[in-house]
Amino acid sequence: MITLMSQAAISVWLLVFAVVAYRIAGTLPDDPAGFRFGWALTGSAFLIQGINSAAHDAFAIAGFTGGPDSWAWSAVIWWHPILNHSRTFLLTTFCLVLTARLVQSGAGRGAWPWRNTTPILFAGMAIGGFVGWLEPEFSGISHYTAVALWDVMELLAMLIVLFVGLTSGRMDRVLWFCLGINAFVLAVSVLWFAALSRIDFAGQWVPMRYHIHFAKATLYAVMVALAYRMLRSLHNGERVQGFLETDRRVAPSLHG
Repeated sequence: MITLMSQAAISVWLLVFAVVAYRIAGTLPDDPAGFRFGWALTGSAFLIQGINSAAHDAFAIAGFTGGPDSWAWSAVIWWHPILNHSRTFLLTTFCLVLTARLVQSGAGRGAWPWRNTTPILFAGMAIGGFVGWLEPEFSGISHYTAVALWDVMELLAMLIVLFVGLTSGRMDRVLWFCLGINAFVLAVSVLWFAALSRIDFAGQWVPMRYHIHFAKATLYAVMVALAYRMLRSLHNGERVQGFLETDRRVAPSLHG
């Protein structure tokens, strides 16, 4: 039950972060650095991830209450790799799209509307779901090893977008720190699931599942706090800061 509660907390924080990201994107004015696009795309990716995660939680709760002999439990086992890998590929796709935007010359609001990227995010999630569907019958060593390996892919994509965001000057500091926290979550997740893959081996130490979920929920809460603080700062007319460019004072947008 502790594991289910911590998983549900993750879904809640993901959805709250997505809403705050959308609010930030709606408050930021049109900006040649592309800060607004970054927050809007982030809101879309984390909203889809949060909904996916909440659906996964619903399956897990139904399976837990029904017991190992129930149809719900069988559904959980079948959907588990599909949903897990779909979220991994979703955020990997998000990183690739954001990286492409950051390196795009002459970035501006009209150059690449963020709404046009939503189908790309869904396509990435669908590919991840297909990878999960191809996974052999569920077992600790096969699935948790796959989760750790695909998380390495997502972590590398996240580190690339952080590097490009730092050097291009087109990602504001708060978004960079939020995605940096997410990268740290991924790094911890890789180690944790690599250890958890040994769960079927007698005499092997494995971490408790709720440990990683509790750590993730805590770090996502920090992301929400940082984003909310930026939203309040924007309403107060404070500066939006990129890493390698002059600080600028901005006024809130009248729309969004």
